[in-house]
Amino acid sequence: MSNKKIDPSTPKTLHVLFTGLVYKGVITGGDQLFLDIAPRLPKDLRITIVTSEFAKSYWDEIDQSNIELKLLPPNIFENKSNPFLIFISFVIRAWQTYQILKKDDVQTVYSCSDISYADIWPAYWLRASQPNVKWISRVYHVLLPPKERQGNWFVNIIAFRLQRLSFWMMKRRGTSILALNSKLRDELLALDFPKNKLDILEAGIDFEEIRKFKKTASYPYDVVVLGRIAPVKGIFDTVKAWEKVHTAIPGARLAWLGGGGDNHKKKMVEMIKQRSLSDTFELLGYVSKDEKYNILKNAKVFLCPDHENGWGLAVCEAMASGLPVVSYDLDIFGNVYHKGYRSVPLFDTESFAKKIIELLQDSSLRKSISNDAISQASEFDHKNVVDKLVKFIG
Repeated sequence: MSNKKIDPSTPKTLHVLFTGLVYKGVITGGDQLFLDIAPRLPKDLRITIVTSEFAKSYWDEIDQSNIELKLLPPNIFENKSNPFLIFISFVIRAWQTYQILKKDDVQTVYSCSDISYADIWPAYWLRASQPNVKWISRVYHVLLPPKERQGNWFVNIIAFRLQRLSFWMMKRRGTSILALNSKLRDELLALDFPKNKLDILEAGIDFEEIRKFKKTASYPYDVVVLGRIAPVKGIFDTVKAWEKVHTAIPGARLAWLGGGGDNHKKKMVEMIKQRSLSDTFELLGYVSKDEKYNILKNAKVFLCPDHENGWGLAVCEAMASGLPVVSYDLDIFGNVYHKGYRSVPLFDTESFAKKIIELLQDSSLRKSISNDAISQASEFDHKNVVDKLVKFIG
């Protein structure tokens, strides 16, 4: 077992496990959060990003003056929608990542995900042989019990158990466990996380960049959703609610930004066609940052149909763009966000649709909530996140 001491004069390093992406073009909130803060970290911090070869493109437009990418060799199970093949791919990726960490001079490891074993297992294994290495892990939300989540029941069980396994590993060998908000920290304490290891590190956005962004293109969408295509993101609820909106306002159009597994996307498309909504409900997939901002700046209302969420990066970006938000009654609304939204009970698609219709038809109400949304988003900034993360890195 290594007990190597770190020379204070040695440049500080950070190994980031950016290994939890399943498909090209589909990125989780945890991965996006680090993408956003990476170029804002101190330039004297040497950052190694361990990631899949297909995820390299996410880093192409980021200043890499102090960043080195170490790409994992592709495996034949990557980019598959079958849950079992995803599991095998992640196990392979976890082992590949561990081999890289073993050979490197590692000071601090940062796990981007709270459930992806490719982000968690290698850090856990490394700490067993190198206990002086720091391991910073983040928790974004606690998954609902399998019976309370939409989607495949068996897959939900596996996801739930894998997250609980990740939690056990964090509790046993993590050095800093960072919850996304105070309510989540309380939940983790109730799950027996050690209080001395647990802290809060929220998320942020580049508020000024979004506010200063000027539309360079026109889009016809009145309503926008931003998120991966998965049942827990409310994909089927949104179609049901939109059918009611379309009946009340036939000319309204909705854009869903974000990709997902082929199976979920196929079911969603079929549901849209069955309800004759194809002309008013469009799946745009992954879009560039500029296109995303253009679409948000052209829209009137943003939807957050998520069934679970730890902070809501997309929500904050939409608020900064001046969009009022319609959401379900999640913990983040009232805990993280205090204004700029209207929420309804979980799974109540009837009330969800009514809120959308109300905002689309009442421009003065929409303007009032829009102002609240901008004010709320202004309270979050990347700088606060970066400053606090640097303290944990040490």
